[in-house]
Amino acid sequence: MKRNELAKQALSHFGRVVWFRSPVERNPNDGKLQVAFIGWRFAEPREDIREIVDSIVQETTTKVEWEFRYAKNWMIVPRRLILEACPAASKFNEAMVAISQSDQRFCAESAADLEKILHRLSNEAVSRGL
Repeated sequence: MKRNELAKQALSHFGRVVWFRSPVERNPNDGKLQVAFIGWRFAEPREDIREIVDSIVQETTTKVEWEFRYAKNWMIVPRRLILEACPAASKFNEAMVAISQSDQRFCAESAADLEKILHRLSNEAVSRGL
């Protein structure tokens, strides 16, 4: 199952997703892996769901460091991408491209990590009957 499908499936356990963003796994122009992350918005965000997602992101053993950010949109993103995007993520797309072009190992690790996080989200939702 592709990462986008896995992410949408995992998130749908927690509520109706009205906006979603995740890069394609490989750049269609050069075939390089992309940095893995997901961003989304629930139709009706809930504090208890935010706490579950935050806990899973923090507790999952990963190769790269991850952050869960939330406001209007929620995001699970490698900390490195946030740091390289400058304050307020003003250069997010540029940082994403730069990392994808220069560090394929990081991209592969972020992809594996995110898949692990998404599986944990799905399993948690099922165990809670969501």
